Amino acid sequence: MAIKPTTKKSSVSTELVLGQAASQIAKAVTELNLAVSTVNQLTSQAEELTLLVANKETLIADLEVSYAEKARQAEVEFDLNMKANAERVLSDYLRSNDKVAVASSELSSLQKELAETKAGAEAETKKQVAIVSSTLKTAFDNDVRFLQSENKAIAAENASKIGVLAEKNKFLEEQVTKLYLQLDAERAAGIERARAGAVGSINVGDSNRKN
Repeated sequence: MAIKPTTKKSSVSTELVLGQAASQIAKAVTELNLAVSTVNQLTSQAEELTLLVANKETLIADLEVSYAEKARQAEVEFDLNMKANAERVLSDYLRSNDKVAVASSELSSLQKELAETKAGAEAETKKQVAIVSSTLKTAFDNDVRFLQSENKAIAAENASKIGVLAEKNKFLEEQVTKLYLQLDAERAAGIERARAGAVGSINVGDSNRKN
């Protein structure tokens, strides 16, 4: 009668190792998928931030054009108002004196006063325009620098996060490869043990029949 060796213990051990390896592989694959999803989200956020910066720069450019147009209109209106006021002052002066003509000395004096008033008004206009222009330009430059700095900081942070996730992905891929190799090795060892057990069983049976 042939004596068959017991292989239940080795089978249980093999199944336990295979089960643990499969569980580790599933966990590694889940973490890998989560990392890939995070990288995709960061890439999408970077694109959205880049688009937002571009939109803000376009808005700033539009505001600059609008300011230039408003400044030009204000200067024209100011000049027109000054001219109108000067003409009104001259008309009132003539009516108040019941005159239709004036002496050359008075005319020269009025002309001088008008020229000084106009020159002063033009100088004041240019001064105010320069002040407003300088203020708006400073604010514009500050906004642009802030947006550029913010964009660079966000891009650097995203690049750092993507680098970390890339290293983690590489590590997880290596772990998955190692687990697959370990699983293949364990399967091969199980097959070899099964073959060895089968050979031992045959040898024992043949020996008993010869006796």
